[in-house]
Amino acid sequence: MALPAARPFVSRIRHAIAFVAIVWGVAATFVVFEIIALRGMDVASSFPDLFGEIALSPAVTQSTSCTAPAVNGTGEPRSPTAALRDARVNAWLLGVTLGRDAVFRQYARANQQQSLEQTVASLRALAGELAVPAPSVFRPNQIANANTEFVAFVENDGNETARGLAEIVSPQTCELFKLAAFWGYSEVVRLSLPGERAVFAMEIRYHAPRAELPEALWSPMIQGLPANAQAKDVVAQMTTLTNGVAAYLAEH
Repeated sequence: MALPAARPFVSRIRHAIAFVAIVWGVAATFVVFEIIALRGMDVASSFPDLFGEIALSPAVTQSTSCTAPAVNGTGEPRSPTAALRDARVNAWLLGVTLGRDAVFRQYARANQQQSLEQTVASLRALAGELAVPAPSVFRPNQIANANTEFVAFVENDGNETARGLAEIVSPQTCELFKLAAFWGYSEVVRLSLPGERAVFAMEIRYHAPRAELPEALWSPMIQGLPANAQAKDVVAQMTTLTNGVAAYLAEH
């Protein structure tokens, strides 16, 4: 199956900026998170360089959704054509959108349903452009286990979104989608836990090299911020980092 036709760079960036504005507009009205529910990070999570993959869930290390044989070739990296760059940007936006929605949906108020519906529409539109099944929204069975359940949700790939990306685009794009999902979830959590490392630091560290993303783009995401960081400063940094990845993917 051929890749979706490339869209102009300006159009892609406009999409990204518009969605960021919607997402953070919703975040500004959020109920403060239950700290105990989101502090599910042990010592290993704080030292990913030291512990490596040892503390990662088997759901991550044993996942096979990105090892699907590529329909378009061998799965080896391909020349960065405009269509491939466009697909990678869309896969990034798809994953980030999914991760953000996963957190928002846990704490949304009744008057925020319209915003959540817009998010679902964005997921479907992005998946449609990529010609892959749209991911379903994440709803944890137990709020206290939401982080663990989200890892399984992404890695088990029940809707075969990730596998579709591996087959239609490339395994690296599949890894990028998973990375983006953990990234989007982590950036929203940062609003309530600015002094902590990214809640999915180890997962981000695992998938980023497999997605062929330069370390300089993702390593700041897994570092802790000052505990007294203001919400507007956290939002500014997260937006800069997230858009920085999108800009890189659009050019390489």
